Amino acid sequence: MANYRILLIDEEKDTFDDFKDYLDISSTKDSIEVIEMFPLEELSEMIEVIFKINPDAIITDFRLNEMKTDIDYNVPYDGVELVEEFLKFRNSFPCFVLTAFDDLAVNASEDVNKVYIKNILHNNKEESKAKAKFLDRVINQIEHYQNKIKNAESELLELIKLRESGKASISDENRIIELDSFLENVIDRKSSIPPEYKKLSNDDRLSELLKKVDTLLKKVDNGE
Repeated sequence: MANYRILLIDEEKDTFDDFKDYLDISSTKDSIEVIEMFPLEELSEMIEVIFKINPDAIITDFRLNEMKTDIDYNVPYDGVELVEEFLKFRNSFPCFVLTAFDDLAVNASEDVNKVYIKNILHNNKEESKAKAKFLDRVINQIEHYQNKIKNAESELLELIKLRESGKASISDENRIIELDSFLENVIDRKSSIPPEYKKLSNDDRLSELLKKVDTLLKKVDNGE
């Protein structure tokens, strides 16, 4: 069973084939499941479908409306806009933009570290190191993101126990609010409450938040 589920988004089927060839020469190919998807006409619908797929990472082309060989409709957004819209809901989620137009993509993106040159997918010995580094970075970001969530949940649970025992300091309370805000942003950034409005953490809301985090982590562990 694959450990990592990567959603690959492009308007050309050739890119899917290139990525399969790229994975075939990778030592981590057996641990990765690639889900291929053409961009949809509406950005909001695209975001909804991504949530249903529940990938561990997103890799998308920058130009999603350039070629019309495999799709026959207009895509009114690019890969950077797609990623940035998704990150409004899932803060720090592992996302990568592939492009042949690096200057344009870099200028459009708020985070240049998410943009990679598309030719890393092509079979060229001189580029083998770059390929390995790219795939390693995808896997490392997935693991870093998931571990950060698990560690935050574990620390929050310990601090809640400390508070219930009556031994929590002001510093502990502030840390509870900080972890609370981080986990909210991971689950649904748009619905999160700004930290400045959280004077003392609410037990019922924290309990509900932890249930949502548990559900998210179970989906990750089960590869749903």
